[in-house]
Amino acid sequence: MELATGVIFALLYQHYGLTSELGLLVFYASLFIIIFVVDLEQGLILNKVAYPAMAAALLIAVFLPQPWLVEHWPSFGVANAALGGGIGFGLFLLLVFISRGGMGWGDVKLAALIGLATGYPLVLVALLIGAILGGVVGAILLATRRRRPGEAIPYGPFLSLAAMVTLLWGSDILDWYKELL
Repeated sequence: MELATGVIFALLYQHYGLTSELGLLVFYASLFIIIFVVDLEQGLILNKVAYPAMAAALLIAVFLPQPWLVEHWPSFGVANAALGGGIGFGLFLLLVFISRGGMGWGDVKLAALIGLATGYPLVLVALLIGAILGGVVGAILLATRRRRPGEAIPYGPFLSLAAMVTLLWGSDILDWYKELL
């Protein structure tokens, strides 16, 4: 895990240099790494991590512009963070009810946190990447019989990884997608 954390921090440094953006994104990456590890090991997304992180993300959006989004969404601020958080929360709340227990409430909190950290529209990029990662790994685990149908697979690690990918390359992914249209 230490090696992965070092690689993530190095990628952030390479992408943002020694800037205030780097400090902010190292903070977010640290949160997502903690959530990744705890959910993978314990199958839980802890309230004592998720709720303070959500409050911090909202405060960051109030007091600091999100420089990695300025070129795409110059009005990013608390309203955009709240919109992203609301979209993440709402989509995953719907999934909890549709799946009838197949998805946990921790995933709802994590989707809201991702939305608060990335804002709109990058929350959609992050959630889509998380769905793709989770689907591919889930299919591989089922095909190799490492998991049986109906057996739980923690989804938080995929969402956390997707959030980190989005923080690094989300705007580039969004630009690439727009060019396809």
